[in-house]
Amino acid sequence: VVDDIRLDREKLERGLHKWFAENNRLGTITSFNDGESLLRVFEPEKFQMVFMDILMNDLNGIETVQKLRACDNKTLIIFTTSSREYAFDAFPLHPFDYIVKPCTQAKMNQVLSEAVNFLEVPEPVIDVRVSRSTYRIKLSDISAVMSRDHYVEIVLSGGKCMMCSMAFREFEAELYEDARFLLCNRGIIINMDHVASLSRDKNLFIMKDSLSIPIKVRSKAKIIEQFTQYQISRIRGGKRI
Repeated sequence: VVDDIRLDREKLERGLHKWFAENNRLGTITSFNDGESLLRVFEPEKFQMVFMDILMNDLNGIETVQKLRACDNKTLIIFTTSSREYAFDAFPLHPFDYIVKPCTQAKMNQVLSEAVNFLEVPEPVIDVRVSRSTYRIKLSDISAVMSRDHYVEIVLSGGKCMMCSMAFREFEAELYEDARFLLCNRGIIINMDHVASLSRDKNLFIMKDSLSIPIKVRSKAKIIEQFTQYQISRIRGGKRI
């Protein structure tokens, strides 16, 4: 829990403890009064979820999560704020939900129940053939998949690439039912969780590893609409499909 207002921080803690008790769950809550204090101790996947206030002195919640996301894209982020105007600033950071203060116990219960359900869903994997070996890769680790002549290039989180001897249509079939993946051009599929931003002219997806992915011109409006709707579903607490 990160909030520079002590009363808000303590209210959130009480709500969390109440949910734990009523649902027979065990949980550890660590609180910070600013973003810098969290970042000093943060390590990838150290926390399952972070309740982050946006309006704080010095380093605000958006800036804190930007730094956090540089090394961790799996921790669930629930923004808390007294104003709705920052919701769109939060989109690129892929928050799980967005709570407008004052936070009611009913809203807290809803967010926690959805978050726990999300965390307990096994992460889907795909078996990838590389030469004579087969590797099992989590779908969440895939940033993009691109057809390269008779091979498929898989770009993983962090920029690492793999060239595999599988048909692009095999990947398309495997990823089709997962809402995170978007066919944005011929022979190119991206994981929308790995998108950092759209280019100014909206012709490119800029990925978190700085890779630029072209958007099919003739289908641009439809592709951007699908991306926007996915972002909205994430900030409303949409679950992985």
